[in-house]
Amino acid sequence: MKEKTDTYAEMMAELTRIVDEVGREDCPVDGLETRVARAAELIKLLRERLKSTEIAVKSVLADLESSE
Repeated sequence: MKEKTDTYAEMMAELTRIVDEVGREDCPVDGLETRVARAAELIKLLRERLKSTEIAVKSVLADLESSE
């Protein structure tokens, strides 16, 4: 069975929640490493998604230009 892929917006919302949690003065140290690791993973995934979208958009635009 295929695993559900989070949307860019969902990943960004999760990252925002983690940043908010970690930034609070009362953020518990327990679990901090896990939160920071997840945030790093999300940043990597978001960058990859942006890069693949940029490539796809450039390809579409190049196709438009070549069909003129």
